[in-house]
Amino acid sequence: MRLQISQPKWKLIMLGSMKKFNYKSILSIIFLTAAINAQYLHVVGKEVFDNNGEKIILKGMGLGGWLVPEGYMLGTWGSPTSIRNRIVDLIGEDSTITFYEKFEKNYVAEKDIAQLAEWGFNSVRLPFHYKTLSPAYRSYNEKGFSVIDSVIAWCSRSEIYLILDMHVAPGSQSGDENADGDEGAQLWDSAENQEWAVDIWGEIARRYATEKWIGGYDLLNEPVLYNGGSRVRNLQRQMRNRIRKYDLNHTLFVNGNMWSRAFEGLGPALDQNMIWAFHYYSWMVFNRVNQNTIQYLINFRNLTNRPLWLGEAGENSNEWFMEVTNLMEKNDIGWAWWNYKKIGTITGPVSSPSDSVYQEITRYWNGDGGKPSTETAQLGLNNMVENLELENCEIKKGVIASLLDDNYGIKNLPFKDLYIPGNINIVDYDLGANGLAYFDFDYIDNRPNGGGLKTWNNGWAYRNDGVDIQVSSNTKISKYHVSHTESGEFLKYTINVLKNDTYDFSIISSSESVEASVALYDNQNQPIISEKKLPITQDYDLWVETSLGEAELQKGINEIRLSIIRGGANLKMLKISSNSSRKGEVIFSHKVYPNPTSKTSIINFESLSVNNVKIKVYNLKGQLVWSDNTRAVVGDNIYQFKFKDRFGKDLSNGIYFIMIEDGKKVIKEKITFIK
Repeated sequence: MRLQISQPKWKLIMLGSMKKFNYKSILSIIFLTAAINAQYLHVVGKEVFDNNGEKIILKGMGLGGWLVPEGYMLGTWGSPTSIRNRIVDLIGEDSTITFYEKFEKNYVAEKDIAQLAEWGFNSVRLPFHYKTLSPAYRSYNEKGFSVIDSVIAWCSRSEIYLILDMHVAPGSQSGDENADGDEGAQLWDSAENQEWAVDIWGEIARRYATEKWIGGYDLLNEPVLYNGGSRVRNLQRQMRNRIRKYDLNHTLFVNGNMWSRAFEGLGPALDQNMIWAFHYYSWMVFNRVNQNTIQYLINFRNLTNRPLWLGEAGENSNEWFMEVTNLMEKNDIGWAWWNYKKIGTITGPVSSPSDSVYQEITRYWNGDGGKPSTETAQLGLNNMVENLELENCEIKKGVIASLLDDNYGIKNLPFKDLYIPGNINIVDYDLGANGLAYFDFDYIDNRPNGGGLKTWNNGWAYRNDGVDIQVSSNTKISKYHVSHTESGEFLKYTINVLKNDTYDFSIISSSESVEASVALYDNQNQPIISEKKLPITQDYDLWVETSLGEAELQKGINEIRLSIIRGGANLKMLKISSNSSRKGEVIFSHKVYPNPTSKTSIINFESLSVNNVKIKVYNLKGQLVWSDNTRAVVGDNIYQFKFKDRFGKDLSNGIYFIMIEDGKKVIKEKITFIK
């Protein structure tokens, strides 16, 4: 059988005559293989099933930059080898070895895998460099395999599939930096390099054939061989044959040619238990996200009767993320996003902070500064490594929601808990798609007419939407502000109004030369505050507060839309206050329950501001038996009193008085305690 492939049409030509088969033997083999595969992630026809036999759409995250460091993720450039060489140049070979040990330890740990599973991802794709496992032909590195062993254990405990990805093959499969291709794509010029790659997969299969939470083997990331589809197929077929010598269980992910995009010469299917892997980026597709961009792949799936899997996509706006994952899932295509963690990113779910000392190193590498001293380089690299730990990173909630939240494109949801009265940072608008949580004219990099990067965020800070957010030079008020505002854009905020009241609104803004204007609306499109002009401050770094007026708001959840009537101003903060809050009122409602109680009293109060609150308990004799100071938060506060005295001894039955003091008033409640 031979496949002639063109995009988007496909022809299947049968060559030769059918021979006689022992159908009973064939059926026995098929049923036996299916029974074995059913214990693992496996394929039946064009569908993928989990180890319980349930149909599954893989929703995964790539762990790039860890075992295969990439320059752009580190604030610089270069292949894994060139990055290492530059580190050696700064701190020497011995210190470089120590650095990479810490780097690998902190970049991904069990807590990272557990966090991904908690968010709702069901798989991770682990790119590896062939040298991690095999530093020389037919020589294996147990330390490298121990890393894989650890990830398997982490994934098993979190019940999340691990897909192993040969991201860098011996000699490089593409000549690109991310494939360590400084010397070109020498995989294709060397029979030894090809056998080396095949041999590594055989060793992986031998070691991990019975690992339940290995989802499969991604055979060759983004191969590039012009007019070489059949050779790309043949190498992956050799990999398949070597793997199946040891492992009949795990799914194979077979990549297309030309950065996993072209499937001419790749068919027919190499294996019963395999998936076609492709990649999808705006600079590959050069079109809006739509069915036509993947129809040739759907045709190939139908022709070969094997599933599709999007092995990489990303590096775009949240809107694009939502559109791509929706398109894939609509077509029963699983996906693995790129990428989990980077330094100073907005496009991944986890951003490691960029340290100022480390930036001296990247400026040197990027040609913008002098060579740092060994001591400075050592400090900067150490700071960078420490910042890679998950607890030191910033979580990008919008990225996660755009990938996993089914409501993301349907309704706006709170980004943070916001309260009135209070100050609201303009950048803390709701989560959700363009047109729902916000509206911005430039919100996606889809390149429908080709060309280079189409900027969707002119500030590249804080969030990954079309809203242009910049780091402020004046951070005393707040760290970020919204810039590049245009007439007709808006931002929505879901806010908890703490009490019925009349509230005063003001906004902090700056404008170099344009008299901009804004207005506020509710969720019924009724005006809360009519259009108000904002002053020209003659400098975008000079911020002024402008009164917008007053409005009555009802207690409870309210939605406020900040509309840009005339653009041109930078916006920093919305300030909302009332007479009560300005007078310093803290506690304005409370309850103590249950009453009577046999164990614990719940002290529940609402606060208009962050403030110190004293809670005291007296007996009938007026004796203080217990006291505590607590820091009230804006909104609802809950405190438990367990009827023990200041020394931890149980109190006796009787009547007690609970006093709540906020510095302005004292609340007194009588409660009966009966054991």
